[in-house]
Amino acid sequence: MVTVGERQFELRAEPPRTSLTDEAHTLWGFNVEVLEEGRVVAIKTCFVGRVSMQARHPDALQGTAEDIAAAVHVLAYAKIEESLARGDVGDALVFA
Repeated sequence: MVTVGERQFELRAEPPRTSLTDEAHTLWGFNVEVLEEGRVVAIKTCFVGRVSMQARHPDALQGTAEDIAAAVHVLAYAKIEESLARGDVGDALVFA
């Protein structure tokens, strides 16, 4: 839950998607629904790059798909929480 003033939001992320490649993945993308009182008030389309992952969660890159999912969600949630605190409660692209 994210509390902004008197409002409370729940963030619900989809699993991250990557392009099909034999090389190391460079970008993960997924949607995060922002819910208020159980209804979707915004969809944030999130993109997390490999550089962000290497800088903040390098161990996740060596782990399982679940490790990567957890790490990219943490990075995106932080950006979304910042935008909600600024009053940006609409659909948006989020680059983490």
